[in-house]
Amino acid sequence: MRRLLGGGTVLDYASGRPCLVTASAGDVNHTVVRAQVGGVRLVVIGDTPVTATRLETLAARIACLEDADAVAKLVPGSFHLIAVVGDRVRVQGTASGLRRVFFTRLGGAVVAGDRASVLAALTGARVDVEALAVRLLGLVPAPLATPLWEGVRTVPPGSAAHLDPGGLRLRAWWAPPEPQVPLSRGAPVFAAALEEAVNARVGPGTVVACDLSGGLDSTPLSFLADAAVRRHDGRLVTFARGVGDPAHDDAAWARRALRHLSGEHVTTRPGEPAGWFADVATPVRGLDEPLFPLHPLACKTGTAALLAAHGARVHLTGHGGDELTVVPHCHLHDLARTRTAALWPLLRAGRARERWPLRSCLRALADRRTYAEWLADQIELLTAPEPPAHHPDFGWEMPLRLPAWAAPAAVDAVARRLRVIARDARPYATERAQHQIISNVLRVASTYAALRDLTGRVGAATHVPFLDDHVVSAALAVRLDHRVVPGVYKALTVAAMRPYLPPECLTRTTKADFSADFYEGLRAHRDQVLALADGSLLAEYGLADPAALRDVCAGTPAETGRPAVPLITFVAVENWLRAQPAGAGNTGAGSTVGRRKGGPVREDAPA
Repeated sequence: MRRLLGGGTVLDYASGRPCLVTASAGDVNHTVVRAQVGGVRLVVIGDTPVTATRLETLAARIACLEDADAVAKLVPGSFHLIAVVGDRVRVQGTASGLRRVFFTRLGGAVVAGDRASVLAALTGARVDVEALAVRLLGLVPAPLATPLWEGVRTVPPGSAAHLDPGGLRLRAWWAPPEPQVPLSRGAPVFAAALEEAVNARVGPGTVVACDLSGGLDSTPLSFLADAAVRRHDGRLVTFARGVGDPAHDDAAWARRALRHLSGEHVTTRPGEPAGWFADVATPVRGLDEPLFPLHPLACKTGTAALLAAHGARVHLTGHGGDELTVVPHCHLHDLARTRTAALWPLLRAGRARERWPLRSCLRALADRRTYAEWLADQIELLTAPEPPAHHPDFGWEMPLRLPAWAAPAAVDAVARRLRVIARDARPYATERAQHQIISNVLRVASTYAALRDLTGRVGAATHVPFLDDHVVSAALAVRLDHRVVPGVYKALTVAAMRPYLPPECLTRTTKADFSADFYEGLRAHRDQVLALADGSLLAEYGLADPAALRDVCAGTPAETGRPAVPLITFVAVENWLRAQPAGAGNTGAGSTVGRRKGGPVREDAPA
């Protein structure tokens, strides 16, 4: 395994055989911290300020693998945790899904790793066509987002894989908190967790880059990063991307923040460092799954190189802030059952803003379907038109729809997978809004993990502090009805950041639109999109209709009257599929934990 991965051993068993092997031991974007106390060994790999001394203190408290539950709750940052107690091994990622764990069988042994593509390359696994068909839904709910290779399975986020001579056992170590904390008490905890997440990426003398759009995600991070680099004698580089749309108001709000921040500010011109859809026909190797925002990838990697030229190796972004702090409309459905008095003013505000008809709202509020029933009902709607405008949707998730270019075989495959998943599907929380927030976090986490690796290869790696586990838990603990305040955008963030930001930076209620970048990039690089449509592998697999694909790719969504998501989905999935034949032996950067014997896979009840 060590030879196949081409990396180094981080951890051995007592026998001297390798236990943890990394494919990129010299990766500057990941910290590796180790500790051993007696027969207990701990390894933390990721973004964390934890020291070996602190890890030794935690290792001294561990008598069995289950005791390692406390480590992730006490150590800040985002990381993989490996614990060895005797001949038993525990490996886990994050509850947010930002760092994942996969497992498979290799030569009679069960092996676990942080990259599905690594395990597939080691075992020579074939693409799972049914799992690939599910990805045509776009950003899919976590229960449906299974690995794309036969024989490779995933450890659910918030669970750990326990490996021993008897096989592999899955055990939950994290559960979402009940949303019972008032905003007055929850906001300071959320602020402290976000500050801790930023500090985890800042060391002595660090040059930190931070997006500064003037919004309520990047602006708080910029102020927290500014305070952190001042403490550590570092330097802050704030970054804003130029947009050609005159109605785009990011720049005006960013200027307000810049009056109070130190360091250097970098702004690019529209279309620089690269336009959207540039190079989308060039296969991106080593991805575990299609990268949904593949169309702006050249822009993001170009930005990473630009920020590295200004000295930064860390690039903080506000990605994940929307998913975590924007409460979905289905919170009204929850309030109808828990706090009726709070429902009516919020419903009136929602109707005025979204122009919902009253009768449609009452029908949506009366829906009593369980999550399993809601999922099962999506089977008949996979090819249905998108819901009409001004239609209130208070469901468990965003509606599941396949693109119009999906072939009947793809529809059948997704329906089969949905039937299986729906039988035993359980929501992440009893409240629909809480469930949907968690689901949204899990949907996007793997995307930002891939962007971290891809940008880190060429320059400043993308980091998403909003998706650190401590930040996610702090946000989820706050009462849902306190997270929604009429006239206040992202009420939790505003309340949490009052001690950290000038008041003028907390009053924004708008969110800028990037459709100008989308359309300009598509017009400039239509040849790239058409190159993917010509000889499409999705069509060869029987998952796409070639004529329908060509029709979608020949024009812009505005010209065809179709939504943009089917086009974005095609570009992402087709690119991933084209990367597989040439990249099947490319293991990329990752790490793998191995056991000497194979055995059954068992799943325990949640901790």
